[in-house]
Amino acid sequence: MEIFSYSRLSKYQDCPGAFYRRYVQSVQEPHTEPLLLGSASHSVIQAAIVMDRQDEWFFKVMSGIIAGSLGVNSDELFKMTFQEAVFKRFQPGIKVEDYFCRYLDDNPFVPQLQGYIDLWRDAGEFVDLSDWKTNRIPYRPLDTKQLGLYAWQLNQATGKRVKGTLVFLRTGEEFSHDYTSVETDEARQWALTVAQDIQEKLYRVSRGEDHGDLFPSTPGDACRYCGFASECIDGRLYPVPGEVRTPQEAEFLAREIFRLESALTQMKDSLKTYVKNCGPVVVDKRQFTMSQSTWWKWNRQAVSSAIDKIQSMNLDPNDYLSLSAYHLKRLGWTDAEIKALGAVQQVSWRFGDTSLKEV
Repeated sequence: MEIFSYSRLSKYQDCPGAFYRRYVQSVQEPHTEPLLLGSASHSVIQAAIVMDRQDEWFFKVMSGIIAGSLGVNSDELFKMTFQEAVFKRFQPGIKVEDYFCRYLDDNPFVPQLQGYIDLWRDAGEFVDLSDWKTNRIPYRPLDTKQLGLYAWQLNQATGKRVKGTLVFLRTGEEFSHDYTSVETDEARQWALTVAQDIQEKLYRVSRGEDHGDLFPSTPGDACRYCGFASECIDGRLYPVPGEVRTPQEAEFLAREIFRLESALTQMKDSLKTYVKNCGPVVVDKRQFTMSQSTWWKWNRQAVSSAIDKIQSMNLDPNDYLSLSAYHLKRLGWTDAEIKALGAVQQVSWRFGDTSLKEV
């Protein structure tokens, strides 16, 4: 293996076992919803830029076509792509999905890095680089090496400094960073070190060493988005301590939970497809089946009519209507403002995993 991409390198760092299965054994990884939505959003934006279209009709039609082919929600895809954060980058001279392949050192015998840069343009004194993201939780450019590697490539190609921006399509948030030569070289050196580590282990496999020892599965947060989670378990579970006594045991158990939850989701999706096509699956006294659920969607006029009807029954609408956390966020009220209105804050505890970005 001589050519690497950021996705290959990061997958190896997350889980060597998943890397080996995907890129060495060439096993097609089942597509997850986040990956499909990311691919779909890139396709819609690329089509709009290439065809120079910013009208709502085009984005709706293109979102419907691409969503239908990839199996994602067309309304969600439209909302993520039809926005100002995208339109303001429609400028003369931009390059979209620009492919590159470059040696990671001056030595021609070292690994090469390849990739597709979402969008960039020569802004005169500097290069303006943008990367679309569909993550639910935003992060900063220096939190990963990806944007730094793209900045290194563009600096090498143009000789100019690079300003990189992560554009989070779900929220419209943007985080920019002016890369220094030290930072881009750190990203390059990281890629070179990881790529050479992979090459050395692949050589050892070719000499007869067990790939399972050299590329072990590593349970962790990455399991939540890995399409191999259910295959990774394959009926073999590590012993779980009856009582967690040490930080090491606690971390081990937490990592297994990520893998098991992801595997369970994938197995349910697989069984769901069978049930939809072939009918219920009976297991002892229970069965897996498709059941219909219904709910009411209230538009503004319907809510107004409901309030009138409640009042006509000599009841107080305030006893039946409330402000959800979602609507409070849309209003933008602070905790102090809500408290001043007379609301009482309630606290409850829920066990679960939380992104470090949220704490």
